[in-house]
Amino acid sequence: MSNCQGFNRRAFFGSVVAAGLSGSAILGADSSARADESPEQAQPEKFMASYPLLQNVTETSASISWALNVPSTGWVEWGTTPELGKFARNSEFGLNPYETDFLSARITGLAPNTKYYYRVATSSFVYRTAYDKTASEPQYSDVYSFETTGPKGDIASFAVMNDTHNTLATIQAHIERVEELKPDFLFWNGDLCSDYMDAKRVKDNIANPSNTPFAAERPLVFVPGNHDRRGQWARNLKKCLTTWRQDDPEFYDLGFNYAFRKGPLAAVVLDTGEDKPDWHPAWSEMANYEPYRELQAAWLAKALARPEIQSAPYLVAFCHIPLYDANPNANPGNILDRWASIQWPARQMWGPLFEKYGVQLLVAAHQHRFSYAEATADRPWAQIVGGGPEMNNAYSIHAEATQKKMTLTCEKLEDKSVAGTWTFKPRV
Repeated sequence: MSNCQGFNRRAFFGSVVAAGLSGSAILGADSSARADESPEQAQPEKFMASYPLLQNVTETSASISWALNVPSTGWVEWGTTPELGKFARNSEFGLNPYETDFLSARITGLAPNTKYYYRVATSSFVYRTAYDKTASEPQYSDVYSFETTGPKGDIASFAVMNDTHNTLATIQAHIERVEELKPDFLFWNGDLCSDYMDAKRVKDNIANPSNTPFAAERPLVFVPGNHDRRGQWARNLKKCLTTWRQDDPEFYDLGFNYAFRKGPLAAVVLDTGEDKPDWHPAWSEMANYEPYRELQAAWLAKALARPEIQSAPYLVAFCHIPLYDANPNANPGNILDRWASIQWPARQMWGPLFEKYGVQLLVAAHQHRFSYAEATADRPWAQIVGGGPEMNNAYSIHAEATQKKMTLTCEKLEDKSVAGTWTFKPRV
């Protein structure tokens, strides 16, 4: 991929749209004129169907995606000041992007613990023949900012929502609570939707569920769930929820595994995959998660040994399907009967690494019921599990880590009543 930063896009597309067509003006547009409007009065077609989604923020890079109303090309303008000045766009094999549903771009060459500014540009593009085509003048989002990760800083925070299953009212309530809490990161811990048959469900329920820039400045961290693998469009989900880049060639196939450090907090994300074995007849030979989990175990051993992860006062892991259940007869996920309550094969591979490298807490989901399990001698990491998609069973999980302690809170989303609060001491 190339950022193509030297190309003068303003010269190519002509002058910038006079009003800037800010993010608040871009969304939800009606491209047709009303009967009582002249063509000059008609509202311009709005190319963006969502605000930008900031994702994959590391010490040196970040990615941004956004949904489209029309087939378009686009890019990100960024810099260390609101005046921006640099460009990033996902070019591939010499071609700039042309998409019908989502655009994205990855910014590279960043510095740790540094604030950056960006906006996205979208230009509708119409092909009539290979050489007969039209590119519009670009429309721009507002200018947003974010900070890269890194070990500096005395405080870090995160919030978690899970198992929303395209229940829009619950998603909107979660986002409203996140806006009140103002965490550094928002983890969406799996089963965002029940299935993925087309792009519209992703646009409506993930990219723009609240018609607000809920993830334009706060990184959205996607933790894949089993339902996020289902449906003919599921393989395209990465167009909206962009994948992470692995530095080690051995792990290039792992796009949804990552570990990062923000001040006193280190976080690691794993993908438990589906809730039935690969050989289950329900998958019709379309599942291949067993080697995928094994590769994650090899990656995890290296990720947890990284100096910036090992030196963090707190280490929290995230995955969708729990790795523990108090019921000794809980479905382990490797039998034909029904669906997994826990992912036992993953527990056997990942659990010893959690113990070896000092994971203190696992944040899980999947069971549609809140639970908390204290660490034990046999399992020296605690586990918290969130609720389900119905408002009366939805829970908000959030935590704040300082140099002295990490406080974890779980509350009912419906009335903010606290289900529990737990405190963790620094590891180092």
